[in-house]
Amino acid sequence: MEIKHPRRILVIGKPDSDISRVVKELTGSAPTPDASTGSLAGITHEWNVKTAYYTAAIPIWIDEINDTTTWKSEFLNPEAKEVVQAVGAWIYCFNSSDVKKESADDDAEVTIPEHAEATMKAVAEVVEKACGMMWDGTRLAVDLTPANKGRSTINAEEICLDLGFEYIHIDATGKNEYGENLGLVRAKEALEANEWSASSADDDDDEDNVGGMDDEQAQMNAELWGMKASLLDPDNEGDEAEGSALEIEDDDLGVLDMMNIANWITETTAGMPENERKKYAARAVDDLMKNFD
Repeated sequence: MEIKHPRRILVIGKPDSDISRVVKELTGSAPTPDASTGSLAGITHEWNVKTAYYTAAIPIWIDEINDTTTWKSEFLNPEAKEVVQAVGAWIYCFNSSDVKKESADDDAEVTIPEHAEATMKAVAEVVEKACGMMWDGTRLAVDLTPANKGRSTINAEEICLDLGFEYIHIDATGKNEYGENLGLVRAKEALEANEWSASSADDDDDEDNVGGMDDEQAQMNAELWGMKASLLDPDNEGDEAEGSALEIEDDDLGVLDMMNIANWITETTAGMPENERKKYAARAVDDLMKNFD
């Protein structure tokens, strides 16, 4: 069975957390950073999955978190609800850089940094507010600390589990004492077993619904998510007949900015016939992108 409109994977972490490696290990190819900034924030990628039960091309959204408090505040806004609802799995990448260097033996306990705990708590709060306590997705906490390979992870696993995440060390291999796979193999297992359909219903009438967004808006979000450039000229009002002129006040387009733009386009085209609406929306996104340097 092909899942035509799967929920998304959102990969997050600090700018120095090597998100690119995690995405490459999962999908087989590395995401391409923004040419002007070198950042992965706002970049989209794709994971082609084929199991005995389904096939899907799962979109991957990437976001870099510089400040957890600011990030959480933005994602708790009502405008972010539909974005969060479109996510079926979160992958949080971190580095436990504060493990004591003098604890060099392999039996040392892996510790979870305070900033990592704070970020996982923020994600849990964001998901609960947007999706409720019964959210049926997957959250993975991927440890990229080389020194932690082979160390005891009992405490780290418990901390992550309490926060709704499964702890995984990216370089771990083999199985644990319970016969469960470790490392990247386990990460893929967890993701493949996830519920990717945006709705449990398979009716054609529901096919266009993606986590509360229709497919056209989801496509616009994907295009806008990948758009990284400078400010629009505030004096350039564009062609009003085309309906694509927008005033953007931030230096970079974040996920909420893009969601607002997509909503604006959707609301503007609400009363149009389907073919005309699609053409208008495609033209609006294209014109907006052309206005960036």
